[in-house]
Amino acid sequence: MKKLVSIILAISLILTSAIPAFAEETDSKDLEQAIKQVKNVIAIPSDYKDFQYNSNQYEENGKQVSVWYLSWNKDDYSAGISASVENGGYLINFNMYSNQQKEGLGKVTREAGLKTAAVFLAKARPDIAADLRLMENTDYSSTDRHYFKYKLYQNDAAVYFVEVGVEVDKYTGQVIGFNCQGTGEDLAGLPSTNGVIGLDAAKKAYLEKINVALRYYSHFDYSKKTLTIFPAYSGNNPEGKVIDAKTGEVVPLYNDYFNYYGRGGIGELAKTADAAAAENAMTKEELAAVESVSGLISKDKAESILRSAAPGITSSMKMLSASLSKNYIEQDKYLWEIGFDGAYGVVNAKTGEVTSFYIYNADSSKGNAGISETKAKEKAEAFMKKLASEKFEQSRFYESPQNRLYKSISDDSISEYSFNYYRQVNGIDFVGNGFTVIVNKASGMITHYDCSWYEGITFPSIEKVISEEKAYDAFNTTGKMDFMYKKVKDGEIALVYDFTYSAGNFLIDPANGSMLGWDGKPYKDASLPEYTDIKGHWAETNINKLLENGYYLQGEKFNPNQKINQLSFLRYLYSPIQMYYDEEEFYKLLVNDKIVKDGEKAPAAILSRQDAAKFVVRFLGQGKTAEHPEIFINPFKDRVTDSYKGYAAICYGLKIMQGDKKGRFNGVNQVTNAEAATIIYNTLQVK
Repeated sequence: MKKLVSIILAISLILTSAIPAFAEETDSKDLEQAIKQVKNVIAIPSDYKDFQYNSNQYEENGKQVSVWYLSWNKDDYSAGISASVENGGYLINFNMYSNQQKEGLGKVTREAGLKTAAVFLAKARPDIAADLRLMENTDYSSTDRHYFKYKLYQNDAAVYFVEVGVEVDKYTGQVIGFNCQGTGEDLAGLPSTNGVIGLDAAKKAYLEKINVALRYYSHFDYSKKTLTIFPAYSGNNPEGKVIDAKTGEVVPLYNDYFNYYGRGGIGELAKTADAAAAENAMTKEELAAVESVSGLISKDKAESILRSAAPGITSSMKMLSASLSKNYIEQDKYLWEIGFDGAYGVVNAKTGEVTSFYIYNADSSKGNAGISETKAKEKAEAFMKKLASEKFEQSRFYESPQNRLYKSISDDSISEYSFNYYRQVNGIDFVGNGFTVIVNKASGMITHYDCSWYEGITFPSIEKVISEEKAYDAFNTTGKMDFMYKKVKDGEIALVYDFTYSAGNFLIDPANGSMLGWDGKPYKDASLPEYTDIKGHWAETNINKLLENGYYLQGEKFNPNQKINQLSFLRYLYSPIQMYYDEEEFYKLLVNDKIVKDGEKAPAAILSRQDAAKFVVRFLGQGKTAEHPEIFINPFKDRVTDSYKGYAAICYGLKIMQGDKKGRFNGVNQVTNAEAATIIYNTLQVK
């Protein structure tokens, strides 16, 4: 299959001029039909006069496919529409963009957006629209659009490889994005669901034959420069195996993704690294000083080590660059990065160990060896034993279905084999540490070697952990094991049991079964909450309008009458981005944005009305003006202290906070969650 090829070509076509790449082969009637197919679904504004097009032909599932890529833009490219459509078929995807700034909050509700999406799907994909089901928890925090994702269902089972996405603008109510994956498959002969084993039997088979794996993971916090190692259970199935829903046996998933090599590939990346190394190379004097202080090997020694270790780095290949640098994660590790004419390598400057190299000259892929995958693996393992025998003995072959084979763009043939090995610690995998070796099929040469191995680190104990069964149950709560149609073995479609996609989005803490993110911290769900305690509350409308626009307090309950603290209020105000920051990082952002000043940080303190006014006025960029009470008259009936007079007056004038029924500001009164919602809603209406 050439899915990746088509994607690469699609991207390149978008960037090309209006001249069609296949002009001599295309048919004007086909182009006319493609334009009509798009216009039957999408209204093209009359001022989108700059029209461009291109086509691409490729083979998929044994048949030739022709796709048209069309775009309409304003003359100044301030707005436009792009779409792709299969020749004689249906719309595949489309995107509408505009650089027009949108102010205030969008008025289109999720419910209204969902109705718009349904109407659009009926027009765009009448062949499958009736069988599409909305996926749960797919409307993520966004200030300008609603996201809807659908799975195709046949025989009451999800067709896992068919997915449709629709985006609806929260301001205009228009569909501004659409994508359809996998609908080119032949679904006429799907297996029936008769004879499917039950969930209990599927769970038993999964735990016995695949298991929920306990592994070590690592996360490096670049802002704090700290490396964290932690154990966790993963619901993601990295080895690509599932349970046959009829037999209960393990079957391998079909690998329909290949890394493609043509002009460039890893070689181009290595050339980029060469250039970077050349730019950052130390002077002779600097190198001498560092080597003498640290007891590091010399540049010449590092070059010699690489030439002797990597057979592909021949004596005729000139050294082009050399750079000595500190490893960013392991600060006591120095690395020599050496660039050659057609190769690139890295050597540990303290130990002399080769940590990686890439060979990308023309000779690396020449020859008629036609080496088999078995022989290539034997060669890779012999090489690892030679370069790092102790580390290799502590590693396990990791059968990664997505990275086993590399193919040539020109003829789709296998060009290289990739082999991956995980480091073993306390009897389990350490994800991210280990080996990767790539062997070229034609030349039999090892063209890529990489050994990632953290030294001197401590691994948390895994003696007291929950069972795999409890971890499975934790994943199943969100991931929901079920039977579905997936491609297995050589591409045939089968009914299998597996977790839904979401089980691979998080980890499980082996100590208590709670959800973790991939950074080892408590998992942050990006999907919007559905509050169960705001029905009939006076602030319900504002709370829901904020929620529709991606502003929310986390949790199933909003607790409208609960007092809000400073941190929660500010996170509410910054909802679209705050979830990506921990508390310390978030306050750094607030200080940088001039929302919070030195000495004002009090995350747990209950927020007063006067401090709420201060923060939202600064959020609107009026903080400097508000600091001058002498230019304001207090519009409220009660006294407002001078330090808050400007903030209070601005909030009054902009209709953000206008006081109680008697016109009083009540500056020292504490703010509830419901009041916070109203203040933030009014603020965003101004912004």
